[in-house]
Amino acid sequence: MSTNTKSIGIAYEDQYLSGGSMDDYVIGATTPAAGSFTVLSATQLKLNAPVTKTASFTLGATENFIIANGSAANVTVTFPTASANTGRVVVIKNLSGTYTVISASSNVKPVASGTAGTAILAATAGKWAVLVCDGTDWVVMAAG
Repeated sequence: MSTNTKSIGIAYEDQYLSGGSMDDYVIGATTPAAGSFTVLSATQLKLNAPVTKTASFTLGATENFIIANGSAANVTVTFPTASANTGRVVVIKNLSGTYTVISASSNVKPVASGTAGTAILAATAGKWAVLVCDGTDWVVMAAG
């Protein structure tokens, strides 16, 4: 039996594959089974370049990285419907030392709480947050 070492994303690096499966789950299956996953091409993994926002905005379908630089007021983000964006990752960085970054709705769960609110980033230049949609809210998974 021949075993090949394959790298499968960051979380599964150096796992062994045999016969096109890993732990009895088919890779690239056309009918997803519990625990299965599909191998993505390089073009499917492409993320878009950061975009700078100086005023309130609605998060676009292709926006993953946001640089908020409020010039006259707090920057308010209107997130898309959570139920249609489960698993989506958005990174926001605040360049303004004067204005905060907030959500238009109480749909952001901070790092230290499970209670949704509107706060995303304080009025401190360099603050950042990684948000992941859980299907109901946007959860801050990491921040600095």
